[in-house]
Amino acid sequence: MKRQKVLFLKQNYILRILKNFMFAGLFIIALLLILVHKIDLGIISGLSKTVLGITSPFMYVVTLPSQYISDAYKKTSEFFNVYEENNRLNQENQELFLLKEKLQAIETENEILKSLLHHFDTPNTQSYTALVIAENGDAFSNSFIIYLDGASQKIKTGYAVVNEQGLIGRIELVSGSYAKVGLITDISSKIPVISQKSRDRGILIGENKKELKLIFTPHLASFKKGDILVSSGIGGGIPANIPVARIQKADLDTITAIPLFNPTKIEYVKIIAYDITPSKETLEALQ
Repeated sequence: MKRQKVLFLKQNYILRILKNFMFAGLFIIALLLILVHKIDLGIISGLSKTVLGITSPFMYVVTLPSQYISDAYKKTSEFFNVYEENNRLNQENQELFLLKEKLQAIETENEILKSLLHHFDTPNTQSYTALVIAENGDAFSNSFIIYLDGASQKIKTGYAVVNEQGLIGRIELVSGSYAKVGLITDISSKIPVISQKSRDRGILIGENKKELKLIFTPHLASFKKGDILVSSGIGGGIPANIPVARIQKADLDTITAIPLFNPTKIEYVKIIAYDITPSKETLEALQ
């Protein structure tokens, strides 16, 4: 039986083969680099355009969902931003509306105070503004409760209380920062008056009604419907020439008048500090 020949490869033989392959690979890479350098750039550009032209539709289709998602996110964000902005503007509108109402109230109040400021200026007098806080009108009395604030120490019983139309009444009672005003319609009210036109005198009394009654008039007095009655100043406490009432009826037996003010529309009043009543010693000396 013949023996088969066995080929034994030595290690140095394998290393020699690997070196040959490495040299061949380096040669091929160098050749490729030379070819790439020599290739016209226009061809490369055209090839890249062709590749882009082929792949761009696929890329567009792939990016469509993400674009739609991005647009939807933007629109959703804008919607919520508009909603929040709308809420903010509504809140600002409400605040501006309340501010407008407050400014209108302050403007109206200023007009009332201005009208009180320049009415019935009497020499040697002081005036104080007060706020009406309650109204009392029944079969027994007609009065206001007013808030004096810091002027309570300067207000005395009997001082005249007026508004822009004319005389309202007198201070009846002072208690702390508050005072009670007896209106000229109160049954206890007696105001010396004089006709602005004829200069005839009388006493205007209240009867707890809307109408006032004029008594103690001269026998030949000339009072006519529509005439204005003003304070005469007699008796002190109330300055002269303050409008008080307008004559409504003038018969031989009865003369009635109506106040110039509307009790339901009075918010602020002016108190006139008028101390001209003679002292007891002076009255005794004059008698």
